[in-house]
Amino acid sequence: MEAAEMPDLRHVGEAPMKVKIFDMVLQNVPAGKSPATHLEDQINGFLKTHPNLQVIASHMNTLVVPVGPSSLPGSEPNQPSVIIFTTLFFQ
Repeated sequence: MEAAEMPDLRHVGEAPMKVKIFDMVLQNVPAGKSPATHLEDQINGFLKTHPNLQVIASHMNTLVVPVGPSSLPGSEPNQPSVIIFTTLFFQ
C-alpha cells in the first residue's frame, strides 16, 4: 500500500498561502455531540464567514496531555486531556 501523496503547496496559485488552526479539547465537547460534528461546525462557521477562499489542503493531529499531579491534597486526580488540532491551508 502506497502512502497518500501530499499536494505540492509551494506553487499553488499566485496568492500567498494562509493557515487557520482549529482546536478542540475532547472533554469540552458538549454532551450528545460527536467530536466530528463539533469540528465540522467550527470549520463550516469559518467557511461561511469567508465564502471566497479556496481550501488547498487540511491536516489533523492529536495531542494527549498526560495526567499531572493533583493541585490539592485529597482532591480528585486530574484527567488526561485529548486535544485535536485541524489545520486548514487556503488562499
